[in-house]
Amino acid sequence: MVKVKICGITSQDDALAAVDAGADSLGLNFVGGPRQIERQQAEEIIKVLPACVPVTALVRLENGQLAKEQQAWLEQQAIRYLQIYGEFRYADLASLHGQGFTLWPVLTVGHASFEDNAALWFSAEGPRAMGAIVLDTSDSRLAGGTGRTFRWDWVTQARQDGRLAEWPPIILAGGLRPENVAEAIRTVEPYGVDVSSGVEKDGRPGFKDPARMQAFVRNARNAVEP
Repeated sequence: MVKVKICGITSQDDALAAVDAGADSLGLNFVGGPRQIERQQAEEIIKVLPACVPVTALVRLENGQLAKEQQAWLEQQAIRYLQIYGEFRYADLASLHGQGFTLWPVLTVGHASFEDNAALWFSAEGPRAMGAIVLDTSDSRLAGGTGRTFRWDWVTQARQDGRLAEWPPIILAGGLRPENVAEAIRTVEPYGVDVSSGVEKDGRPGFKDPARMQAFVRNARNAVEP
């Protein structure tokens, strides 16, 4: 079953509505943009979530590392899933993985040979350091939440060519909505899908629409289930 992550949660009400919709995990943004939240706000959200719904923190690495204060807070909150942005290499990922974090580095997709941009994340030695790779639409102005799709057939072709043979699971992001998530899943066959702006109230970034979240999860499930 395809996993569904609803990202850019900014309030307790939206968090609980996402859980009620059937989301498998929620994303809290500490990177930037209109959905970025502060730690106190995050703590308020975390305390109302059931233990079975994990939180993924969107974080930026600087010089391949988390800020010490941020890492200490993540550990205090028992957040083990990190969706990571910035520039980093395999050694940086391996270090964080060795400290107990599950890592989802974000790769922006802007051309058919997108996998070339992830070459520094892999190593022929040692355990795989990534739990998954998030594919999002490339945008020079935004790290995520673009509301735009990329060409999903690029992923299909890369897989058919064997260019993704050593990859961890793929989480598909970028412009997903209730109206297109089923097609996206059938085309890309991802491990999971990640939505933010596609389930928000019109013109209100960071404010989720319960009905759209329910429709998104339902359509994602129906894409692969009879």
